[in-house]
Amino acid sequence: MERRTTGRWSSVGAPTRRQLAGSALTVALAALSLWVVESVFWPWIGVGFVSFAAATGPVAASSVGSRVGAWFRAIGYEGRVIAIVAFVAAVWISVPLLEIPAGPLVSFANGGLLGVSAVVFLEAARSGLESA
Repeated sequence: MERRTTGRWSSVGAPTRRQLAGSALTVALAALSLWVVESVFWPWIGVGFVSFAAATGPVAASSVGSRVGAWFRAIGYEGRVIAIVAFVAAVWISVPLLEIPAGPLVSFANGGLLGVSAVVFLEAARSGLESA
C-alpha cells in the first residue's frame, strides 16, 4: 500500500524563500488583524484554519483538486484575474445582503490565512528533512 505523506500535497516541491517570507508576513498581518479587532471568534479561526489548510493541502492533491487546478491554469492569466475578481465581487456583494456579521467573517478569513501559511511551513519542514 502506498504511503501518503505531505509530499503528495505539493505539486511544485519545496516552497521558495520568497514564499516562506510571504507566509511569515501573512502570519504577522493576520496576528495584527486579530489583535486590533474588537472581539476574536476563536471557533471561526479554527474553522478557517482547518478549511483552508485542507483545501491547500490534501484536498488540492486529490483528483478533484488536480482537475480544478488544471482548469485554473488552463484559463490563462486573464481568466484567473476574471475568476478572482468575480469571486471577490460576489463576496463583497453578498456579505451586506446576507447581513453576515463582520467579527466571525474576519476571524474565519484570518484563520484561513494562518492555515495556508501552516501548510507552506509544513511543506518547507518536510522538504528540509528529506534533503538532510
